Amino acid sequence: MLITVYNEEAIKDKNQVAVNTANFISERLIIIENELGNVESSLESYKQRNQVIDISSSANMYMNESQKYNADALELETQLRLAHFIKDYLTNPTKETDLIPANTGIGDMNIENQISLYNNTKLKRDRLIDDSSENNPVVQELNNSLRAMKQNIIRAVDNMIVSLNVKRNDAQNREMRAQNRVTSIPRKERQILSIERQQKIKEALYLFLLNKREENALSQAMADNNARVIDSADGSGAPIAPQRNRIILLGLLVGIALPGVGCLLVLFMDTRVHGRKDVEKVISVPFLGEIPMDKETDRSQHGYQLIKPDDDSVVSEAFRILRTNMSFMSKKDHPTQVITFTSFNEGAGKTFISCNLAMSFVFAKKKVVMVDLDIRKATLSCHFGDHRNGVTNYLADPTVALDDIIRHQDSFDLIPSGEIAPNPAELLMDERLDQMMAELRKRYDIIIADNVPMGIIADASIVNRIADLTIFVVRAGKLDRRQLPDIEALYEDKKLKNMALVLNGVDPDRRGYGYGYGYGYGYGYGYGKHGKKKK
Repeated sequence: MLITVYNEEAIKDKNQVAVNTANFISERLIIIENELGNVESSLESYKQRNQVIDISSSANMYMNESQKYNADALELETQLRLAHFIKDYLTNPTKETDLIPANTGIGDMNIENQISLYNNTKLKRDRLIDDSSENNPVVQELNNSLRAMKQNIIRAVDNMIVSLNVKRNDAQNREMRAQNRVTSIPRKERQILSIERQQKIKEALYLFLLNKREENALSQAMADNNARVIDSADGSGAPIAPQRNRIILLGLLVGIALPGVGCLLVLFMDTRVHGRKDVEKVISVPFLGEIPMDKETDRSQHGYQLIKPDDDSVVSEAFRILRTNMSFMSKKDHPTQVITFTSFNEGAGKTFISCNLAMSFVFAKKKVVMVDLDIRKATLSCHFGDHRNGVTNYLADPTVALDDIIRHQDSFDLIPSGEIAPNPAELLMDERLDQMMAELRKRYDIIIADNVPMGIIADASIVNRIADLTIFVVRAGKLDRRQLPDIEALYEDKKLKNMALVLNGVDPDRRGYGYGYGYGYGYGYGYGKHGKKKK
């Protein structure tokens, strides 16, 4: 049987190792035995030749004394080096602000306690600095205490060094006197001690090898099998693999599991905002509405196509709902007139939403003006034509009148951004911007200001002072959900006036637009459905 052959080979291997070990031990025993015999013969002949019977007991005493004083001197030298190390560390300018090494084995509990007190005070001072500054009176007091404690430690170490030098010199002198006593012992007695030490070493090694030889002999005699048969193998002789049914079942399971795992990985790795639920479960900013994405024209990003009065598409209805929800953000004593738009990212759709929201207010019989306050890129102005002669000209030149920069159109009026200025932030801080907005409030019902993204440059924060309502635009499929807490922080810290949120570019395939969702009860459910234009 295979097991029998395996056991026989294993026993042969074990016996071969045991035989090799036995041969090695026997060779070493012969060598040690000869060496031990030579040492014993040398001792015997030396005693006979020099007529020596015993070694004087005084020799052992002097040797012990010499060894003791030598050990004392070494210990004192170690303590002295440690003391010098501590002193060098304390006086090193590069270690001025570091903790002092503790538990170094310096042997002086007073110094160890002072070091421990210094380190605890240093840690307390560092923690206090984390919460305040170097000018804190408590920190200044702790700094003075630390300097005083360090000077006390240095003085204590200096005293210890002096004491250790005295003790070390005394131990070295005692060791030298003991060595002189040893050298005064007759040379033949010291020679006998040396020979006897060699004899003891050889005897111990010889006995050790004898024990190992017996252990090896026992292990060779007790060699056992590595394995034993519990139940003899039997079978029909038919192949047991591959199992066709199992392979088919495994293939089905893998075919089902892999797509599911792939979908889970996609969902897990996708950190972008896609819908209203992604926003509302993280932040508490008032939610004004969602603007769906028209896949046919992608109006929410590129075209800036304006809604029509007779348009019954879900996009048009979304802006009606947005206009209605904004009325709930107004205060009784201060109606919403000036509306600014901002976002975290470029391409969020601020200009698209501001233009179509302006049209929605026009349809509601409101007098509307759009102001392009993105005076760096002039996105809105470039879409409607030449951006020159606008906001920047009015802010920079006191002789320019407000009527000179207003462009009257069929739907709403427009104030372009004007010439691109080298100091846009300073211009937006000018009081003429406040004067312009005050005059526009008298002339118009709604003032919509297109603005730059938040956080990239300071313009958005500067302009926000004129706003009655700040609409923060989030682009679905583009904003990372990990940025939502930053939006919540803006709301909690009230960095934007009367802040609200609009989700732009929502994919209609992810959720239906119908009754209960806010879009088109009575308008149908197909995304991108448009009403016929009236002529």
